[in-house]
Amino acid sequence: MSKLAAIHQRNQAIMGERNGKAIPLTYGDLKEEHKAVRHNILMTDYSHFGIASVSGESAYELLNLVVAGDVSAIRDEQAMYSVILDDEGHIVTDLYILCDDERFILISEWVNGEAMCTLLRNALEGKEEELAEIQDILSLDDELGILHFEGPYCWELLAELYGMDVVGLPFQEHMHIDDSLLLRSGKHGEFSYKLIAPRDELADAWLQAQDAGEKYDLRLGGLDYQRLVRLENPCWEPALLPQGNHCPIELQMQWAIRYDKEDFVGINALRERLEHGVSQRAVGLLILGQPAIKPQPCDGVFFNDEKVGWVINGGYSEESDAWFGRLMLNSEYAYADIPYFHIQTASGSVPMNTAATPFIRNFSFLVNPTEHSYIDSTRPKHLLEQLEWKKQKEQEEKERKAAEESAEAQASPTE
Repeated sequence: MSKLAAIHQRNQAIMGERNGKAIPLTYGDLKEEHKAVRHNILMTDYSHFGIASVSGESAYELLNLVVAGDVSAIRDEQAMYSVILDDEGHIVTDLYILCDDERFILISEWVNGEAMCTLLRNALEGKEEELAEIQDILSLDDELGILHFEGPYCWELLAELYGMDVVGLPFQEHMHIDDSLLLRSGKHGEFSYKLIAPRDELADAWLQAQDAGEKYDLRLGGLDYQRLVRLENPCWEPALLPQGNHCPIELQMQWAIRYDKEDFVGINALRERLEHGVSQRAVGLLILGQPAIKPQPCDGVFFNDEKVGWVINGGYSEESDAWFGRLMLNSEYAYADIPYFHIQTASGSVPMNTAATPFIRNFSFLVNPTEHSYIDSTRPKHLLEQLEWKKQKEQEEKERKAAEESAEAQASPTE
């Protein structure tokens, strides 16, 4: 058992297994973990992420044969989010690709490092002369792990731990911290950072962040918090979909595809699908309040009396007081903000609207690292408090001027 896993067990975290790694599923209170993501900081163990690297002058060319994004667009210390497709144009996994000096690092939550290496080696087969400058294709699963920091104030904690360069770190870029990398990137809309570090250093980094994070009301969490945050901010989640529905066009993930690349795995199938059109597309589901009858995955969606799709997933957000989810609808109905739909469940019919995603406005949009602070009482915590302070100062200034004018009037001689 690793030192970090021992810490989790000592703290009575409920453990599970992902990609062959033991990690926490929850630290016991999912509501509080969700609240920390949206308002403070949540720290989670992401050691289940697969990690691989490819190095050599031909590395970006090899990656461009495998991933749907254009790897040549990123430079040293930059990163990109992309997907890997199979020959039928279905998503195998999503991943982040980091350009790190002489190599590229790949991280994915859905497949392990060796699986990513196999995909790269398969693409290299038969092209060894064309891509002669490949040095290594390595799984780093046994060497590196990841801690994840997420929430409106995680930048402030990490700046305290690793220096003020964290504050200026742009989205989809990373910085070096000794033998570790800190990547700013996430899927849930809040400030989000991944510390990619040697496995034997993860436990110390966890304890250090836990201790420093107390004043930020940091909470420890496991992966189960993702169920709710990914209802609010949907992202690639293969467990929710049957294999036949992994098409990025149907899932409205075309933004992750670069169609102007010459060739990569799955592009021909996608181009053919685009030419002929797809019959269904994903769209958001919104029901205000908590419905008495709760829709279930695969329940039919109807427009008048015609079945036009099915429920992918759904759930209630207490903070937003709404039932969010995703539907797969016939393409001619797959538009946001349309009422008149209903879901036919085993217990009855539920009226609903289609909706755009994400469903919430993330609190991090109200936090500016150059102006706000969670712990510095001389600075407002967020934009709303900043506006309130400004309003209060204006009122105080108005009262001060009125008092001065009153004093002057009383001091003036009367005629």
